[in-house]
Amino acid sequence: MTQQATDWARVPTFGDASCQGTPISRPSAYAVIADASGCVAVVRTPKGVFLPGGGIDPGESPREAVHREVREECGLLIRLGRWQTRAVEFVHSVAEKTTFEKRSTFFDATVTGAHAGAVETDHELEWLSVEDAVAALTPPSHQWAIAQWRVTLDDRR
Repeated sequence: MTQQATDWARVPTFGDASCQGTPISRPSAYAVIADASGCVAVVRTPKGVFLPGGGIDPGESPREAVHREVREECGLLIRLGRWQTRAVEFVHSVAEKTTFEKRSTFFDATVTGAHAGAVETDHELEWLSVEDAVAALTPPSHQWAIAQWRVTLDDRR
């Protein structure tokens, strides 16, 4: 399923859409990355704690974006798994005086190596237990995505 084919009205929605004017759509992609011990990667930034990932650039697919973002934020190379889900989160930006409608695609992933390039200096990679990750994550849609991933993981066992 491509980003364009998703019926975004049918995915879980988080946050408050009420604002002055129309929210600005921001496509994004994130990875749920687990290590061998079952810990999950999160990125701590000055704005909060997030799953690795971010905005999709024009002409980029969600898969391409999540690979790029994880490399830029964490210095990791990943392989995407089969699991994915989608959610919308409305985020208010006080600085920009607008609301963004983040249309996020979440993927499961595993680390395949390290990238020698520069990592964003204000991003700190942490590995947390699933429970600690859910408690630490700032966006409710990221908390929800981890819970959905966990249910799928438990079903495979």
